[in-house]
Amino acid sequence: MKRIFDLSQEEIFSFNRQQMMDTIKTSEGRTVMSETVISTMALLDGVSNPETARAFGADMVTLNTFDVFNPFIFGYDDSKANLFGDTLSKISGIQKSIEANRNNPNYIHDFKKIVGRFLGLNLEPVRNDAGYPKGMTLSEESLLRVKELGFDYLVITANPMTNVSSEDILWGIKEARRILKDDVLIIAGKMHGAGQASVDSAEDIERFVEAGADVILLPAAKAVPGTTQKFVQETIAKIHEQGALAMTTIGTSQEGASTSVIERIALESKEA
Repeated sequence: MKRIFDLSQEEIFSFNRQQMMDTIKTSEGRTVMSETVISTMALLDGVSNPETARAFGADMVTLNTFDVFNPFIFGYDDSKANLFGDTLSKISGIQKSIEANRNNPNYIHDFKKIVGRFLGLNLEPVRNDAGYPKGMTLSEESLLRVKELGFDYLVITANPMTNVSSEDILWGIKEARRILKDDVLIIAGKMHGAGQASVDSAEDIERFVEAGADVILLPAAKAVPGTTQKFVQETIAKIHEQGALAMTTIGTSQEGASTSVIERIALESKEA
């Protein structure tokens, strides 16, 4: 099996869930995933944030704040939407583009051709009626849409203050595996507390894997209080014992830190 950064675009388009797992394992801790916000203006004019992430070395790109019922990616769809003129004209242009995207069964497939990397998205298992957008909330309807759109993987996690618990994530994993079958790689866990406790107990990890999670995510060392290198190493060992892959993450502003901080976190994550 090739390492993930040696794959051709043809292989990236043809790989199934198990092949994705195998290529990540073969890469021995060198797989880089980038989570990019796509619901605001892109960092570079005319270039979407996922494309920028790919250019800087991402092997997998997660579309954060992607609405499965109202698909629109800034930097990609802008060229098709009229964003000039008054505010109402801009809104109308975006709405027309969203409507066209809804009716395009190849929307993500076409975007993946441009990015040339495995594409995934976040869905939040919010069950407390927090007013969270329907297209970003994990439900049977949204999961069916994920399958229709053809994403490679799904990240089941929690954005800040959604109060998503371990039980909510467990429910989300079960629902996702029931609906997505073996077609989509499932990643689950927390990058931060999200208003509730983190996921790190052996019991949580075992239940997540048994429910169908392929990858368990956890904060990288130093990313949140209490995540020491020892803690991360011990948690990853628990994950590997269950036969799953582990992903260390930074999602609490370290991405805006100095280069040396990012490099240190990356090396310690690989070491763990």
